[in-house]
Parts: sequence; C-alpha cells; structure tokens
Amino acid sequence: MLNKSDAKNLITKITASTKYYAVAMLAASEQGTTRFANSEISQNVTITNGTMSLTLYDGKKQVTCTTNALIEAGMEQLVRDAEYMLQAVPEGEFGAFLFSTEEIPERDTANNLAVTFDAKGRVALIKEGVAHLEVGYTASGALTLNSNVVAVGNSDGGFRYAAYDSVTFNTVVTHQDGTDGAGECTSYTNVPDIVGVFKKAQATSKAARNPVEPQLGWFTVVLSPNAFADLINFTAMSLNAKSVEMGISFASGKLGEKVFGENLTFCDDANHPDLMPVPFDNEGNPRRQLSLVDKGVVNAYTYDNKTAARAGTQSTGHSGGMFGPTPRNIVVAGGEQSMDEIIANTENGIYINELHYTNFVNSRNLQITGLTRNGTFLIENGQITKPIATVRFTESMLDAFNNITAISNERELVAGYVGAALVPGVRIENFHFTSKP
Repeated sequence: MLNKSDAKNLITKITASTKYYAVAMLAASEQGTTRFANSEISQNVTITNGTMSLTLYDGKKQVTCTTNALIEAGMEQLVRDAEYMLQAVPEGEFGAFLFSTEEIPERDTANNLAVTFDAKGRVALIKEGVAHLEVGYTASGALTLNSNVVAVGNSDGGFRYAAYDSVTFNTVVTHQDGTDGAGECTSYTNVPDIVGVFKKAQATSKAARNPVEPQLGWFTVVLSPNAFADLINFTAMSLNAKSVEMGISFASGKLGEKVFGENLTFCDDANHPDLMPVPFDNEGNPRRQLSLVDKGVVNAYTYDNKTAARAGTQSTGHSGGMFGPTPRNIVVAGGEQSMDEIIANTENGIYINELHYTNFVNSRNLQITGLTRNGTFLIENGQITKPIATVRFTESMLDAFNNITAISNERELVAGYVGAALVPGVRIENFHFTSKP
C-alpha cells in the first residue's frame, strides 16, 4: 500500500507534468476476502488495485480521465489522453475550483483489524463460527479486510491524504429445509464479534422454519437496525443538492420545513469515531458535520463545488457520489427503549430482520419498494411467534417516518452504498405490504 510520501510524490509528479491546471485523485486498496459456502471455505483471495483520476482545466473547459496503470508509462498516457480530450470538449459552466486552505486534521486510524483479520485470522474465525452451528444448518458468506488509501492534490500544491482499514462480514445460515437467517457487521475501528453474528444468523434461521403465508395491507412493523438503515440511506441520499435542483428529490423546496415525525433526527458526521475516517471529499474540501434532519425538519442539503456555486453557498464536502454530493457517514439519533422492550410493547405487528431489492418507485414523494427476507416474524402479545414468508412492501417514507412510534437506544453500524450508517431499530405504524413475490 502507498504511504503518504509515496502518494504525494505520485500526485505532485502528475499535476506538474501538464501545462494545464490539474487536480488528481488517487484511490488504492488491498482487499483480502475469504468466502465460504455450505460451511466450507471456497476461496481466499487478495486483490490489490489502484486508480488515478486526472482532471484538467482550460478556462471553463474541463475533462477527467482515469487509469489503473500506476506506473510511469501509465501516468504519461493518462496525461496525453486528458490533454487530447481537453481540446475537443466544449466550455462548461465553471472553471477550476481551488482547494480550501482550511487545515484538515488527519484522523487517528490505529486499530487491530489488519492483525486480527489477515488470511489466517479470517479462516480461523469462519471455522469457529461454523463449529457453533447445529446439525442440519450450513453457512455461506464472506469476510473481508480492506486496507484503503485516498489522496487528492492539485497544481497549487494542495494535498490531502487518508489511510484506513475496515472489515465487513456477512453470512446466511440455511437449514436443510431451506429456511434462512442472515447476519452482518462492519467496522472501521473495533474488532467485531464474527462468531456472535454466526450464532444470531442461526437463531434467526431456526425460528424461521415453517413460515406462514403473509397477509397484505397495513401493519405495525418493527424494523431491525439493518432494515431501517436501508430506508434511511435512500432518504439521506435524496438530500443531495443535485437531486434537489433537478426537482427529483422529496426535499426540493422543503428546506426548513417539517416533513417527518419530531422523533426523527439524523446527521452526516465524518468525525464520528465509529465511521469512515476520511475527513475530506474528492475535491479536497473538508467533510462538514451536517445536521440533515432535525426533529423531522429538513435542515440541510449536501453540496459539492458545482452545486454550491449554483446555489450561492459553500461546499459541504460531499462530492464523489454517483447521483450527486452524497452523505457517507450517517448517524441517526437513538431513542429510549431497547429492541426487546419495543417488541414487548408491541401488541400485534411484524418484525423485519432484513430488506432486499429496495428501490425508488417515486423519488419525489420518497416512495420505496422492496422485499423482506432472512427473518420476518409475527409479533403477538409482545412476543415474536410465527415466521412469515417473503412479502413486498411499497411505502412512502414521508408517511412511514411520520408514523415512527418507538426508536431503540441500541444502534448498529450498517454498511451502505458508500460509507456506513449508525442506526437504531424502530417501530412504524401503518406500513404497507402490497404483494407476494
């Protein structure tokens, strides 16, 4: 992996090798993954990859090229390609944006993840987890250690650097009759309990045997942190300024308005000790701690340089998302009850362990659809009872998040599309199940 000095030398060399104003971004990773199926390890691989993206500016003309050939010949070709393309592109709306001169303290990323989750460590933990399974159950999944480097620099000598490790784990435990239970975890700091995730997944699979057919209509649901994170990620993603200015976000024109229940508050916080330790974005701007929704009120949008310039404001440090400037470090405020207490205080409802194939139906009213899977159960008289077969939900979060009647004080870190979210479990009234798959 590239240390800070190596990364700076690469970026300095490539930005100095062109007469045009240049911004370069380096992303490198070493990914060690151990996969297993039918309770047997099937693959143990290490993949090392690195990419350099070079953006050149000539007045209001701009072009970006990328390569993964991080050798001298590859860098030279990258510059030639970018300079050639720059002659052909029309002028855009803006010229180059200068780096913020603000000092960004580097996060302390020391942890024991690389030691605990090397190839031998991953194999040992998977074997230990499988050894706890009862007869008739098998497990499949993957355990991955990622070592990452991110660096950004420009022609003016601006430079940002971050290096960190992370670990992700997921497993599905299946009974011989076909019922499943899933578990997963992710961490940037502490060593997660891999064996505990195995045990939880098997307990869910065991409880899910002989499911009953689901009913359709409106129900009280209790969502695990994993399931709730799926819905929160779609909501937070919609608060990006590009979607807002295009008019495809539920939050367009709603800044300062109360659109959710008063008990829903979440922010984006790159400085949270449990979240991804990259304190700058792809444009070199500091990632701001940003209150996105405060007591149900849309409090802020996420901006990159271009959307901020069009809005006459400042970047919040959220460039780099596929659909616009995207939150990557979501933190949802917890409540006062444990998950067990929320279930015990639910007379009749449905517990959902995991959602699957979630997607927008209509982003303007935050309507989302998806399937339940790997652990869905009836709640009767405050207790989890019968398992329920897979069912599809279709629901507007503008309704659902106004019907949250309990939030857990326990929160879990759940991997998202980019980054992760620290999320509690919730109870929601009048949640709509619309069809059977």
